[in-house]
Amino acid sequence: MSEPAPLLSTSRLRLRAFQPHDLAAFAAYRAHPEVARFQSWEPYSAEQSAAFVASQTGAAIPAAPGSWVQIGIALLATNELVGDCALCLNADEPRIAEIGITLAPQHQGQGYAAEALRGLLGYCFETLKLHRVVAVTDCLNEGSVRLLSGVGMRREAHFRRNIWFKGAWGDEYVYAALREEWPVAPR
Repeated sequence: MSEPAPLLSTSRLRLRAFQPHDLAAFAAYRAHPEVARFQSWEPYSAEQSAAFVASQTGAAIPAAPGSWVQIGIALLATNELVGDCALCLNADEPRIAEIGITLAPQHQGQGYAAEALRGLLGYCFETLKLHRVVAVTDCLNEGSVRLLSGVGMRREAHFRRNIWFKGAWGDEYVYAALREEWPVAPR
């Protein structure tokens, strides 16, 4: 049986639906405490990973408005899963979406996250014809702050102590880009 066509490919990556063989890589990075540090979830158990990959395997991209879908980030040369992007069309206004990203620690610092997000933003604006894409990050997540501004998103808001997050009040930044601004960074 052949694998489903990728959502898109970049120079080094393939963004695609999850596949059953992604489980081991997914479970490894989602169980890592540093990966979970700024995420809304705690480190995944093996059972949680298996259930999540099963639920996302073959999922529609994009999902119905108001529902999140995870998109696998795989190396183009090997199809090895190195992370995932999240995409959610707004339930009340599906021309607006929120995105997110998670990358395995051993694949961080190599430009993969920026390449994947530029690809995802291109898909959102060029294929889905979305009006606006937003991303929310913890203000303490310096890597994410650099990443979001580096792919051309603009910081639009700083919410102070607005979220109870892992036992303390946290600050968040909201980043956004509009379709008429795309492409905002070299691809």
